Amino acid sequence: MYQNNITGLPFLSRERYENIFKIHVDDNGRYFYNILQNIIFPDNLPEGFFDEYDVAPGDTLPFISYKLFKTIHLWWIICLVNNIDNPTIKLEAGTKLKILKGDTIKLLIQELNS
Repeated sequence: MYQNNITGLPFLSRERYENIFKIHVDDNGRYFYNILQNIIFPDNLPEGFFDEYDVAPGDTLPFISYKLFKTIHLWWIICLVNNIDNPTIKLEAGTKLKILKGDTIKLLIQELNS
C-alpha cells in the first residue's frame, strides 16, 4: 500500500520520492515507510534518453530539478542517474550531470506507480 491509498494521509504528487516506498502499519496503527526499497537504474540506456547539465555555483539538486522540470521533487532521479549516494552533498560548479529527458521521466514515474 502506498501513501496515496490511505485516507487521512496527505496526497502526494506522482513525482514525489516518497511514492517509491510502500507504507506499512504496525500493531499500534502507526504508519511507516519501507525505506529499504530501492531503485536500480540501468547503466545501459541509450544516450538519446539524456541531456547534459553543467552545475552552476550554488546549484542544489532541488534547484536543478526545478530549473529543468518545474518541480523540486525530481531531485532523486538526478541522483539515481548520476550515482549520487548522498543528496545533501555540495555540488561542485562545472560538474556535468546526466539528466533524463522529460518523456523518459514520465515513463519511469508511470512504471514506478504501477
